[in-house]
Amino acid sequence: MKHLIALTLALGLPSLALASDAGPLDGANFVVTCVSDGDGSTVTLARSGATDAGFIVTDTIRGEPRILSGVNSLTFLHIMDKDVVTFVVDFDDLSYDMATKGQHAANDRGSCDNPIS
Repeated sequence: MKHLIALTLALGLPSLALASDAGPLDGANFVVTCVSDGDGSTVTLARSGATDAGFIVTDTIRGEPRILSGVNSLTFLHIMDKDVVTFVVDFDDLSYDMATKGQHAANDRGSCDNPIS
């Protein structure tokens, strides 16, 4: 019986360690700040509550985007008035690509800090 309990604990502990190491791609809450290569402006992206809803803040955008999972990336999709903003963060190299389609079309790219949980 003692061996069964020890085996159960030994098998369970690695999964507990993995759960505490959850990151943005695993549904964890986080905040990440990114800086444009073009003009040095910043964008702050966040997720709270481990949902597909988040928050985005730039000089011109403030809102609650939908978060879509990709391969080692997350896409923040925000619709405002006549514009659709897609902000893709690649967590392998901490880079981003942003595209705005609509009345205020624009493109941008840059780098992000490590996400803060």
